[in-house]
Amino acid sequence: MIIDRRRSLETCTESGWDAEDLLTDTEIDDEFVHKLKRLEGSLIYMKALKKPFFKLEYHDYVIKGIKGDLFFRMAYHKDSKYKVDEAIERLNGE
Repeated sequence: MIIDRRRSLETCTESGWDAEDLLTDTEIDDEFVHKLKRLEGSLIYMKALKKPFFKLEYHDYVIKGIKGDLFFRMAYHKDSKYKVDEAIERLNGE
């Protein structure tokens, strides 16, 4: 479950994009990555890596993170901030 949001230190404001780090209450696992399928976009999950990496791309946002971390990053176009709220709601829904 996503428990907090923080503006990311790695932003792309010059291109009109912002980013947030979304903190989770447990380590990101396979189940969480599969929940990303609830969202629109193309999901890549590189499970065979030493530190498995995932990335979901959609025209309004990009979500990426590493299995085992307690956060993931969501970058989004500044005009699509509402998409972040919708995505969090869908990911937190059981």
